[in-house]
Amino acid sequence: MNTTYKRLSILFIILFLLPFLVFLGVSFLLVEQRFYPILYQFSITLSLGIALYYFLKVDRRWKGWIGWFFLVLSLIFLFVGDTIWNFYAIFLNQEAPFPGISDIFYALFYLLAFIFLTYFIRLLRIELNPSEKFMIIIISLVFLGLLIQQVVLPILVSNTHWLEKTLNVFYLLGDFILLVLAFVLMIQFWGGKVAKSYAYFILGISACTIADIVFSYIFGNYGISNWVDIFYLLSFLLLSFSVIIESMLYINK
Repeated sequence: MNTTYKRLSILFIILFLLPFLVFLGVSFLLVEQRFYPILYQFSITLSLGIALYYFLKVDRRWKGWIGWFFLVLSLIFLFVGDTIWNFYAIFLNQEAPFPGISDIFYALFYLLAFIFLTYFIRLLRIELNPSEKFMIIIISLVFLGLLIQQVVLPILVSNTHWLEKTLNVFYLLGDFILLVLAFVLMIQFWGGKVAKSYAYFILGISACTIADIVFSYIFGNYGISNWVDIFYLLSFLLLSFSVIIESMLYINK
């Protein structure tokens, strides 16, 4: 597993760096801007394909299979949403509409990711001790307070369409809920091999949160290629990698 893990890690780093370097070329007007969404699409397609390959090799008799199935399904919806977004940039040479069709699939991603986390919390019958509960509550309240004060309230008072406001707030609160639930699971598995997959999941949602926060401020000047996409790409790769790492622990020998 260690050799495979290292090879896949290098591959995923390359899948991130190639679009990133091309984006830098776009920023300095050295590369035509549609090259970036093309490479972005290539990276998420290959990463999802690898994640599906490993997941389909997992023994379905494993109780956790259905839980990770929900995450894989959520990744597929996220992939469809990103593909629709990239379609506008690659073939129509324009930024995708927001709100748009892609937001249907993004919303489904959050719903299924939430089911994935709650499934494992119930399956494992997680019971946190008082100090763990206190830590999670304090961290959650501080983060939520900052999120509401610095991001959510400015969105609500902005001069944008109500549907755009609703989606921006939905994505941000969705990120918050997923982070909290994933953190609960992370504490349960702390120090073990399984914890790595949830750590990558947390990093993926964290990257998505950063992107959603910035996106809510700059969509009016988003354009075809934007540095916020780097965080969305990083998020997708990390989430795909979490599926791969978890699947490698349960593949039939």
